[in-house]
Order: sequence, then C-alpha cells, then structure tokens
Amino acid sequence: MRYVIFLLVTMNCAYFTWQVFLNVPDKEVERVLSPLPPDIKRLVTLRERDAQQSPVEARHIEDITATQPPGAVTPLTCQALGPFLAEPELKALEKRLDKLGLTAKPQTRYEQEQVGYSVLLPAMQYEEALQIKRRLEKEDITANIIGMENVISLGTFRDKSQAEKKLASVDTLGLDPHLEPSYAKRSAYWLVFQGQDNKNESLAGLARKNPGLRLEEMACP
Repeated sequence: MRYVIFLLVTMNCAYFTWQVFLNVPDKEVERVLSPLPPDIKRLVTLRERDAQQSPVEARHIEDITATQPPGAVTPLTCQALGPFLAEPELKALEKRLDKLGLTAKPQTRYEQEQVGYSVLLPAMQYEEALQIKRRLEKEDITANIIGMENVISLGTFRDKSQAEKKLASVDTLGLDPHLEPSYAKRSAYWLVFQGQDNKNESLAGLARKNPGLRLEEMACP
C-alpha cells in the first residue's frame, strides 16, 4: 500500500512541474550555451554579416566583382620570335635566348606566303569561258578554266615583269586581264617564351640583327 501512495505522490509532483513549465512564456525561455574558448570564432550568418558591413565596404566589393568576376583569371603574356624557315636557324636562336635566361618552346605555324603573280580573266559563263580558252590556245597562250565562277588563269609568274608581259599580250586581243598576288601555304617555326621587361632591349636587338625575324606578343599557350 505504501508503494502505491508513493507512486501517486511522485506522479502528482511530475504533473505539477510539467504544468508550471507549460505556463512560462516563450520569451522567458532562454537557451544558455557554454562560452566559446577565446581562440575560436563564432559562425556568422550571411544576414548578420551584411548587417555588420558598412555601405562603403559593400560598394567596394561590388566594384571589384564587376571588374573582376569570380573565376576571372588574367592571362599570362608571352612573346614569340620568328618566323624561322629552317630548324638550324631556330636552334641557333634558341641557344641565344637560353643565354639570356629565357626558356623558349618551338611552335609551328602555317602562314600564307606570296609566291608570285597570277594573270587572270574575270568570271564568266562556262560556254563563254570555253570559247575564250580555245581562242587563246590558237594564239599559243595557255589558258585554264578554274573554280565555280569559270575564271580563266593565264599562268602564275614569280617575276612581276614577266606577269606584266603576259598581261600586255592578252590585252592586245581585246580581253580584260588583270594581275593578282598568288599565295601558297607554308610552315614556319616560332620560339615562344614568357617575356621579361629587362630583356626587351636585347630581344629587339636579336630581331634587328636577323632580317626577316619579328617579335610579337601573344597569350601564353
């Protein structure tokens, strides 16, 4: 019987305590945390950070973000010396750059090189081009119809004076020839290296001493 009475008293005390806790207003219930050690910083939410930040700091960050977006990287600037048409020339200059403290890497480029002058007749219908071709061949003038526009080629000449003679001979036939530069693709070698301001004068001197070479700036590969 004593155990039953003790159990009832305990349950009543627990119920009373629970009722008192429920009647406490929310604003009076505080969560008490242990203080952090001095060498540990408290985490700050974005809202708290923005509230602590001054308007001047905020404008400064916005200006930096506008001019240098996140992830933007300033590309390195390199220099290229060339073109070299033969590897021995490239190797010789590569050694001279090495003596200047510049590590160069060879790079192959494909460039258009003028190889002469072409004598051409303008575009025309195919039947007309065929008739002119036959007429020219009777005058012992070689003629070829080229391209979809039926342009007539009368030859390509390295020497401009020879091209002009051909043009004059065809012009006497009452046709309308003209000269155009003729190009061919060639491979050329360049030496690419990261530039140094204190070496610019020496590099310019190398380019001047080797006619045909030039110094260019480019984005590093």
